[in-house]
Amino acid sequence: MKKTTKTLIIAVTAVALLVGAFLLVYFLVPDNKAEDTSSGQLLSDENNSLLSEHEHVHLVSHIPAEIKSMEVENESGKYTLLSETPKIETTASDGTASYMTDATVYTLVGFEDMDLLTGSPDTLANDCASITASKKVNDGSAKADFGFDKPRATVKVEYTDGDKVTVYVGNDADDNKGAYLMLEGDENVYLVDSESVDGFLMGAMDMLSTEIGFSANDDSGNVFSKMVFGGSLFGEDVVLDYSDYEAFSATYMITSPDSTIANEETVSYMVNNVRNLTAEKVIAVSPDDEKIKSYGLDDPYVTVEAEYPDLTVSYKATKPDDEGMFYLLSGGIVYQMDKNAVPWINYSYDQLIPASVMSPKYVNVNKVTVEADGKTYEFDIERETAVSYNADSDTDVENTVTTVTCGGKTVSEEIFNIYFQNLTSAKRSDMTADMPEGKKELLKITYEFSDGKTGTAVYFEGENRKCAVVVNDTLASTAFESYVAKIIEDTKLVSENKSVDSVY
Repeated sequence: MKKTTKTLIIAVTAVALLVGAFLLVYFLVPDNKAEDTSSGQLLSDENNSLLSEHEHVHLVSHIPAEIKSMEVENESGKYTLLSETPKIETTASDGTASYMTDATVYTLVGFEDMDLLTGSPDTLANDCASITASKKVNDGSAKADFGFDKPRATVKVEYTDGDKVTVYVGNDADDNKGAYLMLEGDENVYLVDSESVDGFLMGAMDMLSTEIGFSANDDSGNVFSKMVFGGSLFGEDVVLDYSDYEAFSATYMITSPDSTIANEETVSYMVNNVRNLTAEKVIAVSPDDEKIKSYGLDDPYVTVEAEYPDLTVSYKATKPDDEGMFYLLSGGIVYQMDKNAVPWINYSYDQLIPASVMSPKYVNVNKVTVEADGKTYEFDIERETAVSYNADSDTDVENTVTTVTCGGKTVSEEIFNIYFQNLTSAKRSDMTADMPEGKKELLKITYEFSDGKTGTAVYFEGENRKCAVVVNDTLASTAFESYVAKIIEDTKLVSENKSVDSVY
């Protein structure tokens, strides 16, 4: 026999012995995961689970584009969501036709004219398309122990290929390990991830858009032709308009119930948060009067009416609860909102008024008339602007010379500047609805502006070291007596061109 042939025979024999040894060990060692033929169920492993923690059972295997309809019934009620994924046909240069899928279109039955919340229908569709269990936990006995006597959700899904499946969602498993699930026609109870059933627990209202005051033709920004805030928070309707007072650094003014410029920071924030709002969720659609009353919207805490070139806004809102949440009615829909989403649910009328009694810009004031102690002081302010050539920069430079006179006598502009700052620094202490009838007038200040308008603040004797003050004959508040006393004293000194101390 040749040496090579002998060596080959030895090698084959060795391999055969190894295979035989492997098979002997395989059949002698018991398999904990083998089926028990007497019961038809999988035997328990050492962790007493029916399937390994690493095994998964694919219960439903589809893709969202294959869904035709989803009928959901849960604690929120019952609804049907239709799904359609259009196909776009394309033709290659050789005439071969192929298809591509377009974006899926969802329709909530009964709410066909309403926009849906981006992402919510997809969440439900994803859960309906593919269901995978982490393990089987029961063969169907004692189903009530897992919550299937009263399922939290029942979802009937129909696919474009004609397949149908009904899903039941039971209780949550202990220790946040997932949720229990069953399928119609399958008596087994499965454990699935909690995230894979969150879509089944969503209600019809969770499918609706939470955007409020948006417009498809939104090119006007926040420019309005009408803006009115009302409700029990304000007592009377607060009407806003654009300010035509060039003398003040204010974009808006209040025309009712008083006539005054508006607090720039507060009112700008309010105006910029009337449209393009996003709610937490939709609560109800087309509620009847009884429902509106149950939400507390029959006597609103705040109302908002606004008109824009592309949109009309009408809101009714309740007072925020202890968690800061409130209901808002708009366009026949009740939303739940957070008070941090809109400033106007938090501001009182006092906060819409400037903190200062009257603080015009110095450059826009031509004359200040002060009446106190039976005397009248008129401070005339004249400004002359001259243009001179600056050779170093090769540019024309404007120089403005300001002259202040009182009773024909010149007052130092430096002295008058300090006085003017003191004059316009009065802060409102309290707002009041009562006009100071019959009170003695202590101080009256009238400003004449370069745009031809005037502004007047009158201070009256008061109580508790506070004087009543009325601005432009309508807006009443209080200011501290110490301020009034200082202005009266300073006015006489400045009229004589004598220095005064700054209140700053």
